[in-house]
Formats: sequence, C-alpha cells, structure tokens
Amino acid sequence: MRWQNGIYWQLAATRGFSELLLGLFGALGYGLLEIFWRGCTHWSMLLAGAFCVFAIDHLDRTCGGIGDWGKACLGGLIITMVELTFGVVFNFWARAGVWDYSALPFNFQGQICLYYALLWVVIAKILLNLLRWLRRGL
Repeated sequence: MRWQNGIYWQLAATRGFSELLLGLFGALGYGLLEIFWRGCTHWSMLLAGAFCVFAIDHLDRTCGGIGDWGKACLGGLIITMVELTFGVVFNFWARAGVWDYSALPFNFQGQICLYYALLWVVIAKILLNLLRWLRRGL
C-alpha cells in the first residue's frame, strides 16, 4: 500500500485538508438543504453554509461547559446572524433577491424570521452531531 506512505496520505492527515472537507460539507449541505426546501439556491448560500459549519464546529470544540441544546441555541443564533448578514449583502446591496421573508410573521426586514430561527436551532443540533461524527473520522 504505497499510497499510505505517499503524498496523498500526508495531505489527508493535515488540518488544512480537514478544514477543506469541513467547508465543502457546509457548502454542499446548506445548498442541498435549500434546494430540498425551496427548490433552488444561490451561490452565496454555499459560502454561508461553509461559514456556519466552521463557526459551529469552533463553538463545539471551544465551549465545553455548555450542553448540547445550549450549543444548538447558539448555533441557531449563528446561522440566523449569518443569514441576516448575507441577506443585507446579497438582497439589499447586490439586489440579488435570494429570499424574502416579509410575508412571514415576526420577520426583520424580510431577511430573518422567528420561524426559521427556531428551525435553525433544530438543524444546529443535528449539525453538532454530524460534526462530531466527522471529527472522529477525520
């Protein structure tokens, strides 16, 4: 098994490669979730997904004293704030019209709403478990 001692094995063992896989996981996961939920996505959501996964992974690794649901609530808040930030940039400034929650109750400027903020908490809890599983494998 020559490849185990070669460059590919060394690359796979590096933190950079693990980070690359983590970013791809977040980008593809967020994009696919949007396609499943809304039927379409925007390239900016791939960036948002990668950023959310990095942030939630960092939260999980550094905040050991917080329980899983506490981390899920913080993760949901992270995702909601990323959604607000990307909404301001891509929906307001770039006028890309990626989404509009104006028709939903308890929305803020049509960019975030309570319904999705609560849904993000549940998704963050699932994501925490997936990230731990991936971390054990990487």
